[in-house]
Amino acid sequence: MREKIRDKTRDELADHLNSIGVEASLSERKRPEEAIGNKWWRRSLGVIDIATGPISFINVVKKDRSKDSPPKWWIFLCVPHDKELPESRSVNIRTKRRKSFPIFGSVVGVDWKGQDRGHGLAKKLSDDQRTDNLAADIGNIRLQTLHDDFSGWSIEIDRKINPTREQWDSLERIALIAKDSIPYF
Repeated sequence: MREKIRDKTRDELADHLNSIGVEASLSERKRPEEAIGNKWWRRSLGVIDIATGPISFINVVKKDRSKDSPPKWWIFLCVPHDKELPESRSVNIRTKRRKSFPIFGSVVGVDWKGQDRGHGLAKKLSDDQRTDNLAADIGNIRLQTLHDDFSGWSIEIDRKINPTREQWDSLERIALIAKDSIPYF
């Protein structure tokens, strides 16, 4: 009975990634990585391990519906790095989508805004046409450094996704751009 009502977003994402050629497997539950992006009003649905590429795992997080709001999902793509990232040099940037008409218009461009500590990471991502197209297609993206139990980068997407192969390649490109900026810290 419990299996029937369980949220299968993580399972569906892993199956979809395997169908586009990304080797993904469901991880055992209760891993420490489930804490990434898991605030007190959210819960992790579990981790998906990625076999190759800069993105090593994905944490799927859900906020259950309430009386006044529908359910909401977040996808955290995690890029580990062996260098210790100082918390005082943390990076937190996100996409700001430009629309042809405020609120209702179609997306005509994307800018990356936020705190990048003067390393030009936001400008580099804004100038990259592939990342602009990705943000216009799948929605808001947030890139941030992680410091506690996991050292590296997190790419946060604020909705369920079923990326195409090109979109997955663009996500990996964002991960590589972020990882390459670490020596400047």
